[in-house]
Amino acid sequence: MDAELAEAFHLYKGGGILASLVLIAGAQLLVPNRLSLQAVIRNWRVNAPLALIDTVLLTLLCGACVCTWAVTIRAQGIGLFEVAALPYWTQVPTTVVVLDLVAYLWHRANHRWAPLWRLHAVHHSDVHFEASTAFRFHPGELLISMGVRLLVVTVTGLPILGLITFEVLYGFCNLLVHSDIRIDRVTERRIGWVVVTPSLHRLHHSERPELHGRNFGTIFSLWDRLWRTFLDGGADTPVTLGLPGQHGRALGLNETLRLPLGRAFR
Repeated sequence: MDAELAEAFHLYKGGGILASLVLIAGAQLLVPNRLSLQAVIRNWRVNAPLALIDTVLLTLLCGACVCTWAVTIRAQGIGLFEVAALPYWTQVPTTVVVLDLVAYLWHRANHRWAPLWRLHAVHHSDVHFEASTAFRFHPGELLISMGVRLLVVTVTGLPILGLITFEVLYGFCNLLVHSDIRIDRVTERRIGWVVVTPSLHRLHHSERPELHGRNFGTIFSLWDRLWRTFLDGGADTPVTLGLPGQHGRALGLNETLRLPLGRAFR
């Protein structure tokens, strides 16, 4: 089963992300929170080429290496899932929970350690907050993240179906939490008890350094609540976006790529 799913891994992942992008981008147009269509288009002129660079580079250097390695580990039966003899139907949701927890901890590490922050600062340099911000990552950060993912696969021996489920769900939630979709306060507060919402994550993108240590989650808000990094907020909560000292100035593509080599805003 894992081998068959692995062959179609990129099809499922790519299809899920494309469907999520169409849905979230459409919702931004129908119920925008703050941004005009012109501001969104200007943002895409930087973030879309950056996403293309990331995709090409990762494809050339890794391709389907995470998926292939997961099949290898499963075949060897050395991962924790196999050692613990977990029923397959529990392995899939467990994979989603484990990988989202790892993403939360890795996100915190990117803020704590200066060399990682230099790369992650690219993501925080977006002075607008909309769906394409989900693609605004420096290639260096994504390559290191790939290594972390391979390590987790090695330790857990997670199933391919679980990996596909996580990738599709994470891709959707990553677009959602960075989107400029207006959700009424009551609804957002209710769903915020379970999953991360745009207003919660917008606070994390504030130019104020003390807010960078809040709301690290992408799928579940549970991790922020457990580690006391949760901070509540709504669609009308005023937030100035970007890096400290950036003063709301939008960066071009070349400047964004060079950001880790210069002065890291703190």
